[in-house]
This record gives sequence, C-alpha cells and structure tokens, in this order.
Amino acid sequence: MNKRIVIKIGPGSIETGYTAAVQIGEEGMPPQVETQAHLLAAPDLPDLYRRWQQTYRLLGLPYRLEAHSGVTNVSNISQVEACRTASRDLRDRLHHWLNSDAFRPIREKILEQLNPEDTARILLQTQDPLLQRLPWYELQFFQRYRQAEVAIGSLDYQQVIYPGTRSGKVRILAVLGDATGLNTQTDQTLLSKLPNADIQFLKEPSRETFNQRLWDAKGWDILFFAGHSNSRSDCAEGSGEIALNATDQLTIPQLKHALKKAIDRGLNTAIFNSCDGLGLAADLADLHIPQVLVMREPVPDQVAHAFLQGFLDAFSAGTPFYIAVREAREKLQGLEARYPCATWLPVIVQNLAETPPTWLSLQGKSNRSQAAIAPPSPFPPSPFSPLPTRNRWQLTLTAGLILTAALLICRQLGLLESLELKAYDHFLRSRPTETVDSRLLIITNTSDDIDRRPNTTGSSSLSDATLSALLNKLTLLEPQLIGLDIYRNFSAQDPALAQQLKNTDNLIAICKIPDPTTEAVGKAPPPEIESPLRIAANDFVTDKDSGRKLRRHLLYLEPIPGFLCPGETFSTVIAQRYLKEVHNISRSSGLFIGAAPLPRLSGSFGGYHNLDSDGVQILLNYRILDPKKTTCGEVKETPADCLTVTEFLNQDPDQLRSSVKGRIVLIGTTDIDFGYQDRWLTPYTTTSFPEDQTPGVFLQAQMISQLLSAALGQIPLLTSWPEWQEMIWIASWAMLGGWIGTKRYARWRLGLWLRLLIFESLLLLACWLWLVYAAVWVPWVPSALALPAAGLTAQTALTVRSRNQKTIPSAE
Repeated sequence: MNKRIVIKIGPGSIETGYTAAVQIGEEGMPPQVETQAHLLAAPDLPDLYRRWQQTYRLLGLPYRLEAHSGVTNVSNISQVEACRTASRDLRDRLHHWLNSDAFRPIREKILEQLNPEDTARILLQTQDPLLQRLPWYELQFFQRYRQAEVAIGSLDYQQVIYPGTRSGKVRILAVLGDATGLNTQTDQTLLSKLPNADIQFLKEPSRETFNQRLWDAKGWDILFFAGHSNSRSDCAEGSGEIALNATDQLTIPQLKHALKKAIDRGLNTAIFNSCDGLGLAADLADLHIPQVLVMREPVPDQVAHAFLQGFLDAFSAGTPFYIAVREAREKLQGLEARYPCATWLPVIVQNLAETPPTWLSLQGKSNRSQAAIAPPSPFPPSPFSPLPTRNRWQLTLTAGLILTAALLICRQLGLLESLELKAYDHFLRSRPTETVDSRLLIITNTSDDIDRRPNTTGSSSLSDATLSALLNKLTLLEPQLIGLDIYRNFSAQDPALAQQLKNTDNLIAICKIPDPTTEAVGKAPPPEIESPLRIAANDFVTDKDSGRKLRRHLLYLEPIPGFLCPGETFSTVIAQRYLKEVHNISRSSGLFIGAAPLPRLSGSFGGYHNLDSDGVQILLNYRILDPKKTTCGEVKETPADCLTVTEFLNQDPDQLRSSVKGRIVLIGTTDIDFGYQDRWLTPYTTTSFPEDQTPGVFLQAQMISQLLSAALGQIPLLTSWPEWQEMIWIASWAMLGGWIGTKRYARWRLGLWLRLLIFESLLLLACWLWLVYAAVWVPWVPSALALPAAGLTAQTALTVRSRNQKTIPSAE
C-alpha cells in the first residue's frame, strides 16, 4: 500500500522547541489520521551539525562547489576519522531528540499506521534551514521500513495545472555548466543512455542561450544541471547560485519568468547534480515546481556520477521516484571509505500538492485515463436464477474444499505464521486487565539506584555493598524465596556478602547455558553457591517474526555436560520450590506443573508451524494490570507490585513486612545501559525502541505467576486444538463462505459483502471468546481468509454459469 506521511514542524526554534503534527493517509486520498506532538529544545544540535559540516568540508575532496585546480588527494586519515566521529555524534543526538516522550505520539502513530512492506513518502514540512539539512534517513525508522524515503516540503505550496499532453518521449534540458576541475562528460554519457528520451545538451551556455531554451514551446519534462553550484545557509531568496560557464553565475530569480513558463508547460522535475543545492531548491519551490532533487552539501565528482547512474537506471526501469532515490543513495555506501557520509547528500524537495512522476507518466503513458473507466463488475446487480439445493451443495463443497486445501498448504509451509502471530498478539492485548499477584514482589535496580549506589569495584549493575544490604534487610523480613535475576559469574569481594550468598538457603541465582548453534556464551552461577538446587538457567525463547518477541515460556532445556548450569529454568525452580514449601505440592514432571497438565509446544501449535520446540515450552499467559493502577512506572507487563532498590532500603522494616513476608522477591536490573540485552519485545510492546521493551525481571515474574496460578487451578495455561480439529474449524468456515456465495441477492436482501462482513464479525468474536474464557488459541487468520475467499469463488462460478445460460431474471 502506498502511504503519504506529512510531518509538519510548526512555529518555534531549535533553542525553544517546536510544535509538530503528523498526517497519514493513502496516496491520492485525504489524510485519515492526524496527531499532535512537540519537539523539545535542542540548542546543542546546531553546533553538532556545524562541527560535522566543518570536518566534512575540510576533507579536501574534489567538490562541485567551486572551480578547483590541481589534484586533490584524500590521504588525511585523521580528518576522515574526525568527520566520521562528528557524523556519529550528530546522528546519535538526532536519534535521541526524536525519541523523546514529547515526540512519542507522532512516532508511535507512524509505527501503528505503517507496515514494513508499505511504500511510503515521508514529507518533512518545515522552513527551518537546519532541519532541512539534518540526515533524517539515518534514523532506525528507515531500517524497518525499506520502501520509505524522506523529502522536504515547503509550508507554502500550490498545485500546477498542466492542460497539455506529454510528447511520447521524456524531454530533458541538460545544462552542463562550468566544468573546471570536473568531469561533466560522464553526466552527459549517463543521460544519453536513457530510453525513450529526447535530450538537448547545453555545454557551458550563456545566460541568454539558457533562457531561450527554457521558453521552448514544446516544453520540458526534466531540467538537469551538472557543474558548480552553492547556496547560502539561510536558504533565502536568491541564495542558490549555479556557474553556467567560467564567467557567468546565475540565480533562480534571474530566470524566474522562463522557469515559470516552463513549469506551466509541463516541467515536472529539476535535478541539480551539483553542490549545496538547497538554496536552489527553495527558490524553485517558490515557483511551485513539483519536485527538485539536489545535494544538500558539497558533493565529490565520483559520488555525483555514482548517484546519477543509480538513480537513472532505477527510475527509467520503472522504479517509483522516491524508491529510486533511496536505492541510488544507499548504493553510495560503497564509496564511504573514501567519501564519508556520501549517503547523506541526496535529498528531494517536494511540492506537497503534487505526486511524483514515473518514467512512463513523463512519456504520456500514465494509466489515469484507463483507471477512470471502471472495469465491469464480475457480480451483476441483478440476482441469479435459483440453484437446485443439490447443485448449491456441490458448489459449496467444491469452493470450500479448494480454499481449505490451499490455506492448509500455505499454513503448513509457514506462509501464514506471521499473520497468525500478529493476530494472536491483538487478541492478547484486547483481554480484560487483572489484579496483581500478591505472592510476588519485584525489587528493581534502576538507573537512579545505580547512580546513588555505583559499583566502584566491579562490572555488575548491583554493587556488593548494595546486594549485601538488600539480603540483610530481606532476611529480617522473612520472604519465602529470593530470586536474584542478575548474573554474578565472579566471586564477591566483600567477605560478608560471600557468606550471605553461601548461607542464604532461600536464595536462587541464575546462570546461562551456552548455545553452540548461535555461539552464545554461557555464564556461570555465583561461585559461592554450591548447591545445584539453588541455581537455575536464565534462558528465554523468542520468535523471529518481529525481532526478539517473547510469546513462549521455556521450562526446561538440555544442559551442557561439564558446564555448571542445570536444565531447569529460573521460573520453574522458583515455582516448584514455592509450591512444595507453601502448598506441599511435589515437584513437577515434564508433563505437569502440580496437577495441571502442560500444553507443550510442538512443531505445529496454534499459529506456529515448523517451530523449534527443543526442551519443554508452553505459551506465556501474560497477567496484565490496568495501566492506571500499575505500581511499576511505565512497565505494563508486570504481574506484581514492585519497589526500587532505594525505596526498599529506605522504608521502615515494619512498613515493608506485609509486602515481603512469605512472598517470592525478585531482584533485577531495569537500567537500559546495563540491561540492554535483557530487554524483550512482548505482544504488548508497541514499538521496537529499547526503552519501550520489557526488562527480563518482569518477564520472570510473569512466568512464575503463570506456573503458580496454573498449579493451583486459578488461571489456565494457554493451549490450542489438535491439528485435525483446526482443519475442521477452517473447513467449516470455508463451507459457510461457499454457501453464502451461492445465495441470490433478493432472498437475503443484503449484499454479498455485507453478509460476509457479518459472519467475519461473528468469527472474530468467537475466536476472542475462546481465548479469553477458555484459554484456547483458535485459528482466526486462515478461517477469516477462507470465509470470503470461498464466498467469492462460489459467487464467481455462479456468475459464469448465469452468463453461459444467458438467464438473469428480475429480482423478486
């Protein structure tokens, strides 16, 4: 789907911040979504940009900025490295700026509305020269959306009415300006290879010659310039200047009338394969040209040639304008060893009232005229002659079985897995909220705690002194179990802590089993803990559909011989010990937790197909609290109360006793710097940014809560139907769709699409109810596809039959 995203950055300044808004819609349609937000003040950003710009321009490259004499050699390695360092600083600061909470509504709305496979134009509407020069496509956003490209749009724009028709060939006026120190012959050669193009070259023309050619009555589609150019930093009127020849310098306002007439006669795109062209683009935008393609900074000759070749090859082959620019720009990365930041240079300046051209549309071969004539509908408005019941059943069975077989094959091949997992996530998020699990308490080691109690003697996020203080206070408050979800594969330097780790019998610590298949390094348990009953594996299993999304709960995995880390996971060990000590429920087997049977995942389970189901795995049934009532900051995926390390150590023991005594207390780090590898995507995560992901200690609490609730019969474990039952379910909905497709209009008095919509709604409700109240993952996606597909197949077959018989009676 083609999307158009306009980010409006309104009044303000970089020193005080800006108001901002985003409009999202489909191409050619009014915006369907608009959201307001703010950009915070970033007074250091101009200095960071100027520092990068200065280091970039000091590289001594053969730019198309001004005439050079002699040979330039890129040999200053320290200067190149300084440029790269400055570019990283600028990119990181820009990323941090746009990741602020004030800008989050816009960021999340884009992520919500845009799919990774969508083609998208992202138009930055601003008059601020600094914002126009920033490298927006260096953001992580563009790694996720490969079919998106950013452009700059003016606050003032106007649609250009072109009443004429294209000539059949793309008419290009190519101006090769002052070539001192440059090789513009390569530009001419690349343009000459374009198919279906009528190109007129002007080599170092005079101002009069250039002006005369712009007035050509046939009009031009593309204006191209190669040579020397520059712009003032303020991008004010007349700030852009091109060198036509060795003596003539020219600004856009000096050709205003000729250019305006050329635009009225169909000039669609201007390409300046020259240096520092934002001033030129700003002047052309004032004339409402549809789009301009320029370099935002000085560009080396070789980079200009490489970009032009990549863009022309892609665009003339039918690639959309924006995607062709992105592909050509990203190909420049291969030159960045010699020419740092080459991918930052090309930028589109877009008239927001216009749509980018295609190579065919510039030839007058647009499909608009054909699209304006709608094809005849395959479903005539009048009803069909009634089918005998036997024939209806035959048609229903045929359509239903064909669609069922096709969908089951696609499902077994895993083609529907991504859709099914996304649908499963939506069902989980739509469930009612629950209350906290009063058997658990989470103590979080936050960034503020680390700043208050830094570890000056080791690399752990929790210092020996802080951990010792926690254990001392916890021992007085008598928790049932203490789970330390922080790796300590090193000896304690504090002798008192070493004794506490050794003698605290209700303390469970973690280790990590190495994975030879992924070369993941293992982590040993604390050397002070000798009993294997007080050690557990801290391992999760995640899905590949969207990063490290955690939907499954690993209970056991095969240990590595000789490595001191048992196969039972942290949540399993703690839950089993709690059940034994508090409820006298014996240790679980691989098939049961207490008396509750474990619905183990296999190769095919629910929406999973060809699943790596090593060890013992089940689905993780999240306990989700009301976000208005959660006690753990912004973390929604918490099943229990929580306190920070500072809050716990500062509170009076008598006030804490009721919150700790007899509970399972988990200790874990939530600081993003220390816990980056221990942050996870969940079905409830709305973005992939690390700060929005869930720390591992909260997921350990989820898993422990799930096992305890299942063993005590309070909350069931999530399961799915056997494969044969899922097949019958999918086939039933396909048969229903086929039956609907054989109905005639008059009898039901509702259109086919309305009938299908009603039953789709019932199907959605049924699948949601099964999951919420029976904890069964019912296959919604294949059923939702089978119902309309079988209905339309039957309806199409009925249409063909009716036309062959030439019998279409009037409606009853």
